[in-house]
Amino acid sequence: MTSSQQHGLSSDRIRGSPKVDVTHLECLICHQLLWKPVACKSCEIPFCSSCIYQWLANNPKQCPNRCQTYIERKCPPIVTKLLAEIQIACFYESNGCNQVISYEGLDKHEIECGFQFQQCPGCKSQIFKKDFDNHHNQCPSIELTCQDCKLVYKRNDTDRKHTDIICLKKQLQYLRHESKHNKCKIKKLDHQLKKTRILKPMIKKTKVTFNDLPEAITGTKWISNIYNGLNWTYIYYANELYWKKMHPKSGYITSLIPGSSPNIAYFKDSALITVGSPNKKFTFVSVTACAAWKDDLELTITGHRNFIEINTHTTKLLFGKLQFILLYWEDVDKIMFKSSGGTAHPLVSGHAGSDVVLNQVTICSLR
Repeated sequence: MTSSQQHGLSSDRIRGSPKVDVTHLECLICHQLLWKPVACKSCEIPFCSSCIYQWLANNPKQCPNRCQTYIERKCPPIVTKLLAEIQIACFYESNGCNQVISYEGLDKHEIECGFQFQQCPGCKSQIFKKDFDNHHNQCPSIELTCQDCKLVYKRNDTDRKHTDIICLKKQLQYLRHESKHNKCKIKKLDHQLKKTRILKPMIKKTKVTFNDLPEAITGTKWISNIYNGLNWTYIYYANELYWKKMHPKSGYITSLIPGSSPNIAYFKDSALITVGSPNKKFTFVSVTACAAWKDDLELTITGHRNFIEINTHTTKLLFGKLQFILLYWEDVDKIMFKSSGGTAHPLVSGHAGSDVVLNQVTICSLR
């Protein structure tokens, strides 16, 4: 283990002649040279930080010096100054490192020291860090992945398991599989298109863009119940002027389309759209949405009928880039949205919410 993983430092590693008796710089718990010390506020006795934390786990709020209740404070400046003057041999001295480092620079050196061992993922040998890259680039047991055919093989098996012919065959298999998948997808979309053409004369579509909602410039508002004949639960909205003032770099603003609705609707984590009257049903055609703060935000949409889930769709939303999601779920009485996961977009790294912007929702009902 490195010094940073130890409780205290052995006095055997001290080099040169310290100006002070190092016994005065020992930890009261491990009786070795203090490492990353903190002190008790009452008695000002310093301890290795890892030592005192382990002590407190077994002896809550009790100071090892038997004084008042332990309250942590910074190590006394005089102790820190004396420790800084000590020169320490590298932890990897036995491996061949002859560096002597100042107390303050020890941690950084040992993290980077070329004489620490690293295990090769191929042959499992222990290799010095300074030699690791060279070994890794030549080790015959390292697994390689072909970028063209995706075949995984060991370097020493290249001539047997990854010849040009094998690579081309694998690429052909991959293309055939991809072609089969695309054909199934096209067939499904074609079926959906035919169905839409048949139903189109009987269907009255409603595109909900939220442009007819009351003004919300000073803050966000709930979408009231029975809006466009449906209940909107946990779905909010605000005018674009509000978003430009409060969050000008968010996905709320970057998703704006010139000439579109000035109101921007959204939900956090989860939301519902349900029928306004019992025994009513509607067709959920599509939704256009994006993530307000994250990339690769997972959005799951489920359709329900009479309390039973009958449809589900999951997709990944990008920050500020509207995505059109065509579903065409017939005879549903509840739509549920749930968002999760994703990574914060660089422009808005200070926000971590799973907010989803709803630009447009299209519904329809049979006449």
